[in-house]
Amino acid sequence: MRTFPPFCHGIRALAAGGLMLCFVPACKPAAPAAPPAKPAAVKPSAVAFPTNSASLASASVFEQLMPPKGRDPFFPNSHRRDPQPVKGSPQEKPLASELVLKGIVGSANHRLALVNDDILEVGEQGSVKVPGGHVELKCLEIGEDYALIKVTGELETKRLQLSKKGL
Repeated sequence: MRTFPPFCHGIRALAAGGLMLCFVPACKPAAPAAPPAKPAAVKPSAVAFPTNSASLASASVFEQLMPPKGRDPFFPNSHRRDPQPVKGSPQEKPLASELVLKGIVGSANHRLALVNDDILEVGEQGSVKVPGGHVELKCLEIGEDYALIKVTGELETKRLQLSKKGL
């Protein structure tokens, strides 16, 4: 084993201490930033600087062209900018002819009618789902195999007959 003279240990300790002092300031939190300086007043000069007119004319202009003329430069195969088809005109009203009496439940004194998966009782007004949307109606009478309803917006009452196909 090799032994070093005592002064070598001192030099090593001094070098390690010097390195520590170099890295300690880097570990301290940064000082708060100084407020921005006020710009100095610009004095007009008599010397004109040459400008390049080509650099002024090269400003980028982007047009929002819809397909098929334009496309997204970042996602060229995307269809998110394609025009969306109109799902239905607001003038179309759901057809009340799509109402079907699917069942009648209850006693002779208190009957419930199942119209297009919605349950109604006599005198009840409600919204029934049909393929074109919802239809507002009022149940006027429920018999053994029929239901009389009044559709909101129509003058006539409708008689829905219970289908006997499965019986």
